[in-house]
Amino acid sequence: MKKLILGAALAAFYTLPALAADLPVKAPMLAPLAHWNWTGCYLGIEGGANWGRTHNHDITAPFVGIAVTDPFDLRGVLAGGTVGCNYQWEANWVIGIENDFSWTNKKGSANEIAPFDPTATVEVKEHWIDTLRVRLGHTFGAQDQFLLYVTGGVAFADIEAITCLPAVFCDSSSVIHTGWTVGAGGEWAIFPSVPTPHNWWSVKAEYLYVDLGSKDHNFNPALTTSKNISVIDHIVRVGLNWHL
Repeated sequence: MKKLILGAALAAFYTLPALAADLPVKAPMLAPLAHWNWTGCYLGIEGGANWGRTHNHDITAPFVGIAVTDPFDLRGVLAGGTVGCNYQWEANWVIGIENDFSWTNKKGSANEIAPFDPTATVEVKEHWIDTLRVRLGHTFGAQDQFLLYVTGGVAFADIEAITCLPAVFCDSSSVIHTGWTVGAGGEWAIFPSVPTPHNWWSVKAEYLYVDLGSKDHNFNPALTTSKNISVIDHIVRVGLNWHL
């Protein structure tokens, strides 16, 4: 009897490890993947290309409403700063407000057309542009590190018009134009690699269409006629934002 019990015990000793090796092993628990949260405020820098078109018409009798030049193109670059705040809700939706201010050298010129003096020129320059916009976006990616958005709001710009008769005179008029803007863009959280509530960086790229409306530019009546000038902008730019 003792030999039988001893044999059974030895058999169990050698069999149990083999049986244990055949049992399914439970996978180790993985920590949940951290996600970027876009709620908060940020500061940034931005720059890119700025181009558009301008129309101008006389507003001085007897030529009221007559085009002084054919429509002409404006081109330049811009650079400036950005400030904004976001709020993320429903897991993936982000709404925010953003203001940016940019210096620009956008300009263009054309000769006057009949019945005006075809040797005279009209030049239009844009010195700075400011947009105040709402952004509405949706996050993407395994960690919500990508944000695609649409945007729209108001725009302001310093527009200078210069009319010249070469070797005779030049006269200028600067007016703040007010209008509207719409556009779209994308932003990408780039640093650090692990999401943090504060002190992280993102890069963005966006396009804006800007209608700066039309304004009267009054010149010295002894030299030239006054003009109503309208300006359209197309802006493509990139930026770097620091999330506070």
